[in-house]
Amino acid sequence: MESQRERSSLFSTLKQVLKTQGIQYKELAEMIGMSEPTVKRLFQEQDCKLSRLLEICDKIGLSFSQLVEINGSNPPPPTLLPLETEQKIAAEPGLFAFFILLINHFEVDQIAHQNNLDEVDCYQYLRVLEQLDLIRLGRGNTVHFLTPRPIRWRLDGPLHQMLVTVNREFIATSMENHHKQGHSFYSTSRMLSEPSIKQLQDDIDALYQNFHKQATLDQMHYVPDQLQPYKLVLAASPFALNRYFAVPKFSVRSGQRSRAGSDGGAVLRQFGDLRDR
Repeated sequence: MESQRERSSLFSTLKQVLKTQGIQYKELAEMIGMSEPTVKRLFQEQDCKLSRLLEICDKIGLSFSQLVEINGSNPPPPTLLPLETEQKIAAEPGLFAFFILLINHFEVDQIAHQNNLDEVDCYQYLRVLEQLDLIRLGRGNTVHFLTPRPIRWRLDGPLHQMLVTVNREFIATSMENHHKQGHSFYSTSRMLSEPSIKQLQDDIDALYQNFHKQATLDQMHYVPDQLQPYKLVLAASPFALNRYFAVPKFSVRSGQRSRAGSDGGAVLRQFGDLRDR
């Protein structure tokens, strides 16, 4: 049973590597001299000789030991910066945005061009980040990061309002573009039992971990120019309907006011009749 789980996990990781490299089953079948249906069945049943698995790894430029290492490794835990550092970032307008762009592989010249900054602006931002021990400046203002990524920001910390603004705008954009390729937005609310809520929370945690694992794989196989920033927002919580759907006092539209006034007594009597039933 344990060996089956390990084999299933290896095939799952191998499938992720194939997706990362853009290799489809048809192409893999040609590489190893098999038919496409046979390759599909191999991955569905998650069972084959070790020699075949080694051959697949060899053809896609991955050693079996690397496959095992990737499969066994968990995404690096996010770095939580000192609270004082977050406070200093929040106190300097623009510093948070500048740092976010930097850690997402935007070049300093690119940041300057897109934001109409001059060399002095950029240098001042870089110097503050260096003083906070987040980066080290090299020759020609090359940037060396001193903080392991990804970074986890305190949702209730000094940057709270900035994070709220960014996520609101992101969700609005996702809603507006949900029908386009590369955009997803789903929203629903239902009545659920405690066991079902627990299962969904586990599924969300697994998706979050898979997101980071896929990012780790991509950054192993692609140069920065072939990657693009991609954001995932997950939220699942008890939904206080009466908080989000407040009902104001009933008001009659101006064009109906006179009629409603004359019939008001009849309406109240009718409501009373319904309440007494």
